[in-house]
Amino acid sequence: MNKNSNALDLILNNFWIRLGIYLVLILGLWFLANIFETNKIIRGLIGLNFIFLTALLLSNNIKSINLKTVLVGFLFQVVLAVFLLLTPFGVIFFKGANDAFLALMGYAKKGIEFLFSSFITNKVEDPLVNFTFIILPTIVFFGALIYMFYYLGVMEIVIKFYAWIMMRVLGTSGAESLVASAKLFVGQTEAPLIIKPFLAVLTRSEIFTIMSAGMATMAGGVMAAYVGMLSSYIPTIAGHLLTAVILSVTASVYLSKLIIPEIDDPVTRGNIKIKIEKPGTNLFESITIGARDGMFLAFNVGAMLLAFISLIAMLNDVIFNFTSFLFNHISFLSSFKPFNFQHILSFVCYPIAYLLGVPKHEAFVAAKFISEKIVINEFVAYSDFAKTLANNPSIISEQTRIILSYALGGFANFSSIGIQVGGIGALEPKIRPTIAQLGLRALIVGNLANFSSAVIAGMITTHAHF
Repeated sequence: MNKNSNALDLILNNFWIRLGIYLVLILGLWFLANIFETNKIIRGLIGLNFIFLTALLLSNNIKSINLKTVLVGFLFQVVLAVFLLLTPFGVIFFKGANDAFLALMGYAKKGIEFLFSSFITNKVEDPLVNFTFIILPTIVFFGALIYMFYYLGVMEIVIKFYAWIMMRVLGTSGAESLVASAKLFVGQTEAPLIIKPFLAVLTRSEIFTIMSAGMATMAGGVMAAYVGMLSSYIPTIAGHLLTAVILSVTASVYLSKLIIPEIDDPVTRGNIKIKIEKPGTNLFESITIGARDGMFLAFNVGAMLLAFISLIAMLNDVIFNFTSFLFNHISFLSSFKPFNFQHILSFVCYPIAYLLGVPKHEAFVAAKFISEKIVINEFVAYSDFAKTLANNPSIISEQTRIILSYALGGFANFSSIGIQVGGIGALEPKIRPTIAQLGLRALIVGNLANFSSAVIAGMITTHAHF
């Protein structure tokens, strides 16, 4: 018995042995995916196995994993997905949320038309119908709207209600549940503000959960921009992105507890009493602050896109010209075709796209967007996704479009590690070293959470009727 126990301990505690087993199992999943290429349900189950195996590989204490938290969390995510995407009441909610979001986009358009319409034609002229003048201003409107709801107390009710559900269902602490719930609406550095008095006493597992929830979701303001980009190609995109946030924040919690299980006793276990501060002294000041913060965010997004898209174009040309030179001047390489930076990224993420349920002939294209999301950020990925669909709508199927809508829906990229170290670390310097240590794993959990939502949505929407 002791020999068997020692052998098991060796496997559980030795990363390299686990890695070897992981690679063998992943090859098995790849083999099964090829056999069941067209079976969406089996392909989805293969994708979920890939996600859980990856999380287990990265776990720092497999023996301490609370299986109840992980299994109940996963079932809760599936139940939420089935309710929102399949049941009559859920579909009504889904369609209502989608229509409401699009209606809000219409109201944002009124402000855009007021600012940018010609005095002569009384409309926004064609040269101004672009990303800068149509998409970015929606971030300003949604920033004001979210701050208005915060002042009115709507956000506080929703956040505390969902946090209460998470505490009861998943057994998470009050602090991490509140931050995860706040991530339904705000960014990865704003959400921890609501538990600022407790940041210094968080356990390592709680810190990791908060970081992962931040990576796995997107803020309401930027979500509006993605809806503006993609609504012409995915009519129900608003409903899908709202669903993605709900599913992914849930997944981020149970996956966090799988990778870094709770081994301490959280101060806020079972409950937390905290009042969420209003953004202004009155309604109008709150709206003004929201619009101002939305404007700063829109400027940052525009500057970031300009810089990264330009750099990608430069890298594409440099690598393409270099490989062209090599393949043209070295005889034994002459049979190879030149490639660029995005081809490299697509090649690396091709297995991920395929294991998530994307058909083989579409996986290379899908992998490009997934890789852009991880290496650069989701804004560049969604922007390229929309541009690709505009140029060639038939390049990927409706099913793959939905899978990508969920898979790209989070802040899990390398720059977010720095944002969290700087942003959350500034709120409580004591936990900054821990945030820096856990950054890469949080990035992986954020992506795994997005991938799990994508796989589940891909399985369910096969039978959904929107």
